[in-house]
Amino acid sequence: MPLGTVRPYMSIEQLEAATPWSVPAIRKKMARSVLKLGVHYFRPLGRRREVVFKWSAIVAMVEQQSPRVEEPESAPSRPRRTTGIIDVEQATADFERLLG
Repeated sequence: MPLGTVRPYMSIEQLEAATPWSVPAIRKKMARSVLKLGVHYFRPLGRRREVVFKWSAIVAMVEQQSPRVEEPESAPSRPRRTTGIIDVEQATADFERLLG
């Protein structure tokens, strides 16, 4: 799936195509609660049915875990301010940039 056509919700195969993660890696992240049920993925038809992933939650998780650039020691550190609002278009562009 081309990244320009990312859907709000996707299957595990679609998530694999849109990220650098393989299906086994995605399943491992689910088992380790890196990807959380009810936040990053849902089981809309019950426990044994297909899993559906929420793209905006995946992007938010990836951006929160991105490496931070250290400022030089001479520069004073500033607290990071967050508003809780995510610019989905910017997040998608940043994620595409990370994918190369």
